[in-house]
Amino acid sequence: MPQERPPWLGSQAGVTDKVMWPWTPLRVRGRSAACWGRSYRFEATPFPTEVITAGKQVLTGPVELRATVGGKPVAWRNETREWEKRGDAEAIWYAEARGGGLKLEGRATIEYDGMVRFDFTLAPEKGPVSIEALSFAVPLKAEHASLFHFWPGKWGSGYNSGAVPAAGLDIPFKPFVWLGDEERGLGWFCESDQGWKPKDPNKAIHVRREGEAVVLACELISAPRQLAEPLRFTFGLHATPVKPIPRDFHEQRICHGAFYGMEAKPYGGPAPGRTFLDRAKDLGVKTLVFHEHWTDIQNYTSTTHDAELRGLVKACHERGIKLLLYFGYEMSNIAPEWATYGPKCLTRLPDAPLPTTGGYHRKPEQHAFIVCYNSAWQDFLADGIARVVRDYGIDGVYLDGTIEPWGCVNHAHGCGYRPTTRQLAVPDGSWAPTYPIFAVRRLMKRLYAICDPEHGGLVNPHQSTCMVTPTLSWSTSYWDGEQFGSVAHQDDPLKLLPLDCFRAEFMGHQWGVPAEFLTYPPHGYTIEEGLAFTLLHDVFIRPGGVGEQLDRMAPIWNAYTDFKYWEAEWMPYWRNADVVTPSPDGVKVSLYARKGEGALLVASNLGTKPVDASVRLDLRKLGLSRGKLTASDALLKQPVTFEDGVLKLPLPRFSLRLIRIARVR
Repeated sequence: MPQERPPWLGSQAGVTDKVMWPWTPLRVRGRSAACWGRSYRFEATPFPTEVITAGKQVLTGPVELRATVGGKPVAWRNETREWEKRGDAEAIWYAEARGGGLKLEGRATIEYDGMVRFDFTLAPEKGPVSIEALSFAVPLKAEHASLFHFWPGKWGSGYNSGAVPAAGLDIPFKPFVWLGDEERGLGWFCESDQGWKPKDPNKAIHVRREGEAVVLACELISAPRQLAEPLRFTFGLHATPVKPIPRDFHEQRICHGAFYGMEAKPYGGPAPGRTFLDRAKDLGVKTLVFHEHWTDIQNYTSTTHDAELRGLVKACHERGIKLLLYFGYEMSNIAPEWATYGPKCLTRLPDAPLPTTGGYHRKPEQHAFIVCYNSAWQDFLADGIARVVRDYGIDGVYLDGTIEPWGCVNHAHGCGYRPTTRQLAVPDGSWAPTYPIFAVRRLMKRLYAICDPEHGGLVNPHQSTCMVTPTLSWSTSYWDGEQFGSVAHQDDPLKLLPLDCFRAEFMGHQWGVPAEFLTYPPHGYTIEEGLAFTLLHDVFIRPGGVGEQLDRMAPIWNAYTDFKYWEAEWMPYWRNADVVTPSPDGVKVSLYARKGEGALLVASNLGTKPVDASVRLDLRKLGLSRGKLTASDALLKQPVTFEDGVLKLPLPRFSLRLIRIARVR
């Protein structure tokens, strides 16, 4: 008997051609395509000659396919170039070029969030051609390529993010590599290394200084090869920031730890007679996250707790609090669809026996395993979330790892490929993973449309180690830092998480997506130690649960809101030397400044010993040279010494002071 087709299969929930907020329609003029905050210019090939983002041209020259034939670099001669499509949401540039007996042709598809996809072919013009080398090169200005990030990373370290070493980088194939600075950058991405023939698979991607440029190069062919058939590749580029960060983004005030009945359960402690939900409201929470236990089946889209969920949503809304529900990256073996869709949708080989142990284990008794959203499970999730948003009135989604295009070998839905032994160090005939960036991107676009951020909906992923912007672009904020959650406490937290690593991955500003940080005290660092470096980067620690972390963060939320930071200019420590001089070494200061009104300073001692800090301010440049000023600790509500523009602050080891400077009225 044929199996009944489920109603969610083939669902179009969230599918739209509309240009979604806050992006703007594409504008094609001449050979350039512009979107919000960025533009790409093309000339003779399918690849851009100019990329402008955050007001700066970041390339030193054209993005190139570098080929060597007969001992000489190929000089590409253009044959055809044109815009095949000019639309609000998408534009397509087509180009053909020839050189060295080769024909290069391809399309660049630009979408309105600034993602550019290149589908290109390299083929012999007449007969087989011997190619000695082939690489894809992105030459960036050194001042805009001081930081790097790539994915996948490693749990327990920040090795995949940081300052570009003077000697450059050599890494194996990674599906996403980004180079940039604290305000902008350019990400390269590719779903698969199929067809690559690097000399050393562990050094397939290079970052090298070439004169005034820092060049990201993908080594496609490194030894002579007869090319008789076309080579086909799909790469992508994505300039960052991907969208404007709302100036008042800290007002989301997200807290984890929602549970059924919290609107009735007495809190006790410092607030007797108040419920857990009342306590959250009292401390200023505006968004609550309910983790996976809102439903009995892991990462499922329906629940047996219908009445409890409706009651919680209603109680939250009565208190002006938004509620987000958890969705993730897994399929549970107690889901009704497991037997039918497990083989088709997991990241495993389709003919492998379905697993019965391992994965994520939780109660009710079950094991959940990584699912691939290049499969039918994308329709299941999008359709189900649309229904939950509609039926329960939730305010968005908290996504656990959902933005990550997990490596997948399930060829039942088109993932994975069979490599040769010369290409990768795996047995001939086995399957190598592909990384379904475009499929996960499509899912995220659907969820963004379903949650409708233009009207207050939130799409908040937890994605530690993963800043794959083609998927992360469709988020209202992100939560990073779990990779350090199992590391023993460090006497010097900066050895675990250096500042350049934090600026590269965890900051948000250069990505165009607001960031918050995750701590698991006492692992890695305490919350006090974490705040000493996160607040320097305009990043808050997100509290987990209505308890100690929320008690610590609530006064910080209030201090920023009382100052009206959204009306001020942010001046971080790496570019405020003309207005702030801290001492001794190890003391760093970032601040929000409102001309004529005052400033809110984060002064941190990042050393391992206590110091008596001095912070000298140029009041004229800050617009605060007229009238009398006072300085106080915004958290302790105590005055601090402030004379002739100099603050005197005792600072314990790895700690901060939040200082409010105000004009006396």
